[in-house]
Amino acid sequence: MIPPTLLIAFIALILAPHLAVPAAAATSARPNVLFIIADDASRHFGEAYGCTWVKTPNIDRLTRQGLVFDNAYTPTSKCAPSRAAILTGRNPWQLEDAANHQPYFPAKFMAFSEALAKAGIACGAAGKTWGPGEAKMADGSPRNFALLGNGVVSDREPGVALSAFLKSRTPGQPFFYWFGSHYPHRGYKYDSGIAAGKKTTDIDRVPAYWPDTDVVRRDMLDYAIEVEAYDTQVGSLLAALEESGETKNTLVIVTSDHGMPFPRVKGHTYDDAHHIPFIVAWPGRVGQPGGRVAEFISFIDLAPTFLELFDINGPAQGMAPITGRSFTDLLRGQAKVDRGFVIVGRERNDVLARPGSPAGLGYPTRGIRAGSLFYVQNFAPDRWPCGNPELGLKDTDASPSKTLMIERGESDPFWQHAYGKRPAEQLFDLSKDPDCVTNLAGQPAYAANLSVLRAQLMFELKRQEDPRALGRGDTFDQYPSPRVGGTDEQPNRKAKKKAQP
Repeated sequence: MIPPTLLIAFIALILAPHLAVPAAAATSARPNVLFIIADDASRHFGEAYGCTWVKTPNIDRLTRQGLVFDNAYTPTSKCAPSRAAILTGRNPWQLEDAANHQPYFPAKFMAFSEALAKAGIACGAAGKTWGPGEAKMADGSPRNFALLGNGVVSDREPGVALSAFLKSRTPGQPFFYWFGSHYPHRGYKYDSGIAAGKKTTDIDRVPAYWPDTDVVRRDMLDYAIEVEAYDTQVGSLLAALEESGETKNTLVIVTSDHGMPFPRVKGHTYDDAHHIPFIVAWPGRVGQPGGRVAEFISFIDLAPTFLELFDINGPAQGMAPITGRSFTDLLRGQAKVDRGFVIVGRERNDVLARPGSPAGLGYPTRGIRAGSLFYVQNFAPDRWPCGNPELGLKDTDASPSKTLMIERGESDPFWQHAYGKRPAEQLFDLSKDPDCVTNLAGQPAYAANLSVLRAQLMFELKRQEDPRALGRGDTFDQYPSPRVGGTDEQPNRKAKKKAQP
């Protein structure tokens, strides 16, 4: 005879799929996500990456509570295409117009946030989400990617905006919230670092691709002030989250869209341009608190991760096939997927940087990081990476450092590092050369490595149907831009003047 308790359990098991589940029970297992992204910050988040001249106490606290990812990458190092990759889970070269900076965002590509909203997740935002460029729905109406600002659009009051959002949603409704800071995008207040009491000697190392001068060090200190302002915003958001009582069920991510707005970083295809800070915290849910993750992840992995966490099928909601892979296994301390490499690249960064086309020609590159090796293929080595010198090298933000290196002239090695033409292939060993200044592509000892990486890169790009790898790369140069005048630069005239002798 079957015991009554066992019989009840058996009947419940059979009937379970047919029973209605209350909404609260269905959603209670779903987490919340607070996604915090800086604008133009390299890996200078204090404790997380061993930077002593930038103080980030709020991010430091998250570092001790959560996980630090040591090999997180953006597939491209300009704002609009980098953020497009986050939103869609696809590499920029899979996004047509959105591969470029200052583009029209194709209406055909749904964002993960739109899929979340369709599935009933409360989505909100403040500050910068996607851009610069123009995004519209298929009917021509403005598109906000379902990241509603709830009337607070400034990034100057992040805690206030988050609190307003949390109070506006249905109680208990899972949420996704995106805060996009404007820090540390230029311009900077000249010598704000010195005025704050910082010293140029505080900086332990100047990258080998810049001259180690007082001008450069002062510029770095001004950048430090901006990163610290971002950390203050992080603290404001964490305080609002704590006040709401949602901290324990919220995955917090702190990152940046790409590297710092300095020569040879932002907009380029070198490790410092793509290698980004990435810290996560989720009390009681992530792996070992204070731990580090060595596996490679890319921004294209964010969309599938968020969709998995909320148990939503993105393509079923209308998203294009996703290239990235979820890293929820890494969040839980379980490396289940082979992540042996990441792919990076760029197309057109600035519509006025070069003559010859109404759209402005880009500087097409693709690269692969595998192990300690970083391989770059420059598809148009006859072009200038930052635009023609006579046009002002517009693909580099105005700064004292930029001015200094321009003044040193084209014969100077630092000018060449920042603005000079590049060979068709470059190979760097980051274990010996983290700044990517010594090209190993022509050295016999690395010939086999070069061949393997070249083949692997092209295999992946063709598999992803990258037009550049299929011989149709000119299409990227012909996409129009809503910004027919101006550039992404925000010239800091005071800083530029001060940098000149």
